[in-house]
Amino acid sequence: MQLAMVEVNQRLAAKGAAELEMGIGINTGRVIVGNIGSLRRTKYAAVGSHVNLAGRIESFTTGGQLLISENTREAIKATLRIDGEFQVEPKGAARRLQLYEVGGIGEPFNLSLPSRSEVLCPLAHPLLITFTVLEEKFVGRTVHEGRLASVSATEAGIESLLSLAPLSNLKIDIAAVAGANPGGEIYAKVIGTAPGVTGQTRIRFTSVSPELKVWIQQTSARLGMATTTTP
Repeated sequence: MQLAMVEVNQRLAAKGAAELEMGIGINTGRVIVGNIGSLRRTKYAAVGSHVNLAGRIESFTTGGQLLISENTREAIKATLRIDGEFQVEPKGAARRLQLYEVGGIGEPFNLSLPSRSEVLCPLAHPLLITFTVLEEKFVGRTVHEGRLASVSATEAGIESLLSLAPLSNLKIDIAAVAGANPGGEIYAKVIGTAPGVTGQTRIRFTSVSPELKVWIQQTSARLGMATTTTP
């Protein structure tokens, strides 16, 4: 499904439409399957705690990512390429949940996803930001301060005194600076610590204000070019 998104986005681009990203969460367990409802309205569905947990796992994903539960990993016989491991606390769960990011599967399928890792380019003048941690779909009440210190087209590195849990969601506000950067909002998910950089947390964008998105793409392209051409 993730590999098929390349063709989907090619068709969207040909129509002038925006590209899409998808996250997938998989869990394994017993469920109730059948026609559910009443005579007036019925539908064929699967229900149960394991279905709900699959939905929770999906909520932790970023675009292009595939996360599976420990139950699913134990049930898979083929060799897996595991690109990351996370411990999360889903709402309503009695214990912490171990999740695995799958990047590929071996025989008899032989499928692999391209690497999603991008080089973060440091900003000469980090941007001051304020941010809140999202609780479910709601913005948290506590506002924190920090700096946007490095960027790529789809990710960034932020600095803050607050310790941010992996896969938590953030709403980030950036003020406009005349002659430098536009203002706007960024919604992002915490990936983890930025490799090779002390004190930075790596985030992946899930939504960016249009003007700010253009600025980030142009800036990351310019910084990336400067990095590759510097002797």
